[in-house]
Amino acid sequence: MSGGTIFLIVLTIIVFGALGGTVLSTMVRRLRLRKRRVHRLSLRELSNEERERYSAQWVRVQERFVESPPEAVAEARSLAEAVMRERVYPVAENEQTVADLSVEHARVLDRFRSAHAISEKAASGQVSAEDVRTAMLYYRELFDQLLATEETVSERQSRASTLS
Repeated sequence: MSGGTIFLIVLTIIVFGALGGTVLSTMVRRLRLRKRRVHRLSLRELSNEERERYSAQWVRVQERFVESPPEAVAEARSLAEAVMRERVYPVAENEQTVADLSVEHARVLDRFRSAHAISEKAASGQVSAEDVRTAMLYYRELFDQLLATEETVSERQSRASTLS
């Protein structure tokens, strides 16, 4: 069972105690529907060559950050979306993307939302330098998870559970 699934189960138990069975059953139903949808997407692993290519592209995005942070954040967003498309996540509609990512990558979901919002504001120059830096860090975390292999994800979850 993945860390994201365990997190969602614990969250469901907490919500059940606080809000009651009706809300819980609605949440559980939505989660099941999302899981079925993501399962039907037939998400695929990236090949080693694809991982290396995307990693090299990420290095260039980080280098660009030094000279032009807002443009680098836009490129980071585009690169993360390219990886999602390659893995067969639909990225056309942000809310559906967020829902799909919640199944496999629940731990970075809030950060993806924040990075997305910052990226949109950065395009019009409405964010601080610290916000732009934060968005890059959040995109990096999502990017790392998207590039991770099944084995890498299992190793991370195992380490996290031993630290708890």
